[in-house]
Amino acid sequence: MKSRRWSRHVGGAVMLCLTGPAAAQWSSDPGANLVLSDRAGEQVQPKVAATGDGGAYVSWFDNADGGYDVYLQRLSAGGVEQWAHNGILVADRGFSSTQDYGLAVDAAGNALLAYRDDGGPFEQISAAKVSPAGALLWGPAGVQLTTAPDFVAAPKIAGTSDGNVVVAWTQNADVVLQKLDPAGAPLWGAGVTISPSGNSLAASALHAADSGRVIVSMVHSVGPSGPRHLWTQKLASADGAPLWGATPLPVYDPAGGSLQFGNFPDFVADGDGGAVFSWYTASPTLQCRAQRIDSAGVELFAHDGVETSTDAARLRVSPAVSFAPPSQETFVFWVETNAAQSLFGIYGQKLDAVGGRQWTDAGRELVPLGASQMSFVQNLALGDGAMVAWIDSLAFGNDPIRGTRVDANGDFVWLPPVTDLATAESGSSRLAGALGSLGFGIFAWSDGATGAADILAQNLNPDGTLGAATIFGDGFESGDTSAWSATVP
Repeated sequence: MKSRRWSRHVGGAVMLCLTGPAAAQWSSDPGANLVLSDRAGEQVQPKVAATGDGGAYVSWFDNADGGYDVYLQRLSAGGVEQWAHNGILVADRGFSSTQDYGLAVDAAGNALLAYRDDGGPFEQISAAKVSPAGALLWGPAGVQLTTAPDFVAAPKIAGTSDGNVVVAWTQNADVVLQKLDPAGAPLWGAGVTISPSGNSLAASALHAADSGRVIVSMVHSVGPSGPRHLWTQKLASADGAPLWGATPLPVYDPAGGSLQFGNFPDFVADGDGGAVFSWYTASPTLQCRAQRIDSAGVELFAHDGVETSTDAARLRVSPAVSFAPPSQETFVFWVETNAAQSLFGIYGQKLDAVGGRQWTDAGRELVPLGASQMSFVQNLALGDGAMVAWIDSLAFGNDPIRGTRVDANGDFVWLPPVTDLATAESGSSRLAGALGSLGFGIFAWSDGATGAADILAQNLNPDGTLGAATIFGDGFESGDTSAWSATVP
């Protein structure tokens, strides 16, 4: 059954209404979200990577068969599963616990995954490439990137603009990177090793940059119990040579300051060869900071980043960052707490091109402090503002997911300002999100009790609705009233 497509003008903008087939698709009911995986056992740690057709790949770990296996599903723009329900098996593993892993999309629209592999006598790092049709392009075992009996952990992956792939991982006390061609053959010899000179490094995040290059962030630990700092490096396309100095560039390395133990911050590319970072500190206090580094490795904000709020009576944790290239503005949203960490809210800040706080020095209040704990904040730059989603834990096993949208001034776009994405009282965790190429948010999470959790998904339209009723194109944001051309399969 083919979908229907129509458009009409609303206030000078083009609004596209997409109605998919009768099969499972984006739900308009927050109490009955799209189920991607409901096999026996638990499914955990979903990730979302948007695709050029308006849909997304969603990956997760599935423990139904005696080990946390790697699974993947592709969704159309209408939220229709493109492969068999419960997804396809990418890696059959025997792990009884999980670490982080990587999901990305390459220049040809294939899904890229990087993960630990225990198929041999030692744990190794492997990568897989999956076509839009669900074919394992690098074979059922993927490409193994390591061979030594070393400690390896938490790989990340990125599809580069030249059509290749880069994987980064922690190996012993170092960070190692390798570039692969489209067939999975290594391009950087034995790989590029970044060593911390007596201390230890751990891979934190990896994203593609300009001209086939990549940017990697790392957590630098000074001894087993010393401070933890944030470093970064940009690597050349051809050979992985460092571009931001012979040693990694410190993003945050103050005397007496440290990241929270176990915190591995993400960052976003700025679309011009640079990167925008956010993180939170454990000392001297719980505080969120942000930094932008341009393509040449120059810090555009003050060294060690700028504080997102200067309210000394409050604490801040778990920031999420997004960046708007047209305005060169950075958006950061985080969990705000009182000094006793007994009350929680959601706050945000907009920073200008040089790191100046735009929403007062205290930031914008999205959700006032209250007794329910907030977590897994997602931040998607949209138009001149941002779409934000989070988990709101009202009680044990009752964790609705909520979202809102703010404009350039930090004011709410919707009335009422907060939309419920999920309301079923079954427990939600590990919320992940991405902005789809048609301009709406795509979110996935693990839902249910420990040992029996499923993977659910939901879209959130720019007008605050759920489901495929109203999806606005670029004209809604920019005033361009040119017609769309899109079909939901």
